[in-house]
Amino acid sequence: MRNLFNFIIRNSHWLLATLLVTFSFYLVFTHNSYQRSVYLTSANQVTGWFYTFTKDVTTFFHLKKNNQLLLERSAEMEREILSLKERLNILTAADSTKVTAFVSDSVPMPQFDYIPAEVVNLSFSGVNNFITINKGSKHGVKPDMGVISAGGVVGVVSVVSQNRSVIIPLINPKFRLSARLKNSENYGSISWDGTSIGEAQLQELPKHEIFHKGDTVLTSFSRIFPRNTIIGFVSSEGWSKDDNFNTFNVRLATNFYRLQDVLVIDDTYYQEQKQLEDMLRQ
Repeated sequence: MRNLFNFIIRNSHWLLATLLVTFSFYLVFTHNSYQRSVYLTSANQVTGWFYTFTKDVTTFFHLKKNNQLLLERSAEMEREILSLKERLNILTAADSTKVTAFVSDSVPMPQFDYIPAEVVNLSFSGVNNFITINKGSKHGVKPDMGVISAGGVVGVVSVVSQNRSVIIPLINPKFRLSARLKNSENYGSISWDGTSIGEAQLQELPKHEIFHKGDTVLTSFSRIFPRNTIIGFVSSEGWSKDDNFNTFNVRLATNFYRLQDVLVIDDTYYQEQKQLEDMLRQ
């Protein structure tokens, strides 16, 4: 108590000055309408700024949760779309009598499932590019699984730990994928020449292949990607090593500079097909 009194005595001039200033402000804003209106306007602006700031902070902390929900919903929609495509293929492959007799009314189980993941690291240094995601073996991710984004093909899983996976992206010279033009049954190979992160090359298409700028480039035969997954769009005719084949420059559908969320593709028939094909190679 003695210390408190000593503090008040030592700082009495500061305390008195603060009290007088506070009382002066009270008199000014209480008995003068103009000053009172200025005070209320300023106070409202400060209060509005504070509430806006608080709302922005709250929204920021909810972004990650909302983004995860959207990613899971995207994976669910991809599964449903593939199921409907498989159903449509069955219906169009046979006449109505056969379909009624042999096809179930329920939508068949899809061949592909999707594991949503977030990108935690992007490395675009030279040509040895890679992407790291926040899902690993604990979440069902395995090597050789395909990876897509909301735009199109991203790459293939290379190595996996318990909680992380590293992807070899399409913009890596090690990546190869069978591809074709949307309105053609001729297929070639998509690869990256290391020139531009936004562009790859579709090679080994027959010389007579007709193309137009903007034609869609889709996946063809692949063990890790669903058929007809978008890769990109023809931007120009490229240089070919062989005069019997065409090479096209392809503007990639996936924007790797802004890549944040991906879907890892789980092919339920992958191991079965791989074992059969490996038996023939022995």
